[in-house]
Amino acid sequence: MMASLLTQQYFQRAASLALTIEEEFKNAGRISREAKQRPKGIWVLQAVAMPAVLVETGFISNPEDEEYLNSEDGQEQICEVITKAVLRYKKSLETQKKENGN
Repeated sequence: MMASLLTQQYFQRAASLALTIEEEFKNAGRISREAKQRPKGIWVLQAVAMPAVLVETGFISNPEDEEYLNSEDGQEQICEVITKAVLRYKKSLETQKKENGN
């Protein structure tokens, strides 16, 4: 029962993190392909005991994406966007803790 509650909490937190990352990519001018959460989760993320997301930054089968992914500017932007999103997410968790008195 406890494991199930933790899994649900991690799922909700992962969804929040995914939406934050998506917002930051939109703010950076990237096209949104919408954050998706599968009820079963993604196999590679199921074994972690924490919120986890998989970030798809583009597709090498798309020539524009491939150029962006291979460029130094694109790689730097991806790093900056994900870092900014994780910091925002962390701050939101800290704010929730303070509001709940923890």
